Amino acid sequence: MRKIIYLVSLIPIVAFGQLPVTDAAANTSLALVNNHLTQINIQIKKTNLQLTTMNKNLERLINLLEKNNTLTSKSKEILKEELEAKKVSPNFVLKSTEVSNAVDLKNKILKVYRTSQQSIKVFKNLDDKESKEFITYTANTVMRATNLFKECKTILYTRAIIQPEERLKKIGDINTKLAKILDDLVAYERRLRQLNSSRDIRRTLIDLNKN
Repeated sequence: MRKIIYLVSLIPIVAFGQLPVTDAAANTSLALVNNHLTQINIQIKKTNLQLTTMNKNLERLINLLEKNNTLTSKSKEILKEELEAKKVSPNFVLKSTEVSNAVDLKNKILKVYRTSQQSIKVFKNLDDKESKEFITYTANTVMRATNLFKECKTILYTRAIIQPEERLKKIGDINTKLAKILDDLVAYERRLRQLNSSRDIRRTLIDLNKN
């Protein structure tokens, strides 16, 4: 009975002796938890900082893309305007020496043609074949000159993308052809005039010898 009473009396002592041990373990666990939470908080702060930096970089990237899109749009508009401008001959092309020369050459060819048509009627010393060949030649000449002049106008007023300098060069090439047509027409008419005159002189001499 005494032993039982003794053991019972020891229970509070044992119980109170365990409290410090339990508190120490709990404190250690709490410290570990707090340390873990602190590490988590530090990691969260780092992550937030990284996210903030990423957001700033992303914002810069978006701004750069928007500026790039704006510049691209402006570049497209400028390019479109330049291309549209190249579809129309500028005033310095329309009023150029090349265009004036083309008009002048066309008028000269037509003038020589009309004169030659009148001349062929009074060339009495040419045979029918010579007259017909000349009439056919002059008609073809006028047709060629007209087609070349139409080509010149097409080059001036086409909506194709052509540099002004290229338009002037093409018109210059046409002028070279028109000048050749004019020279050949004048030379042909001159030969027939000389032929008619020489035959007229010969016929006159024959008639004088007869007398």
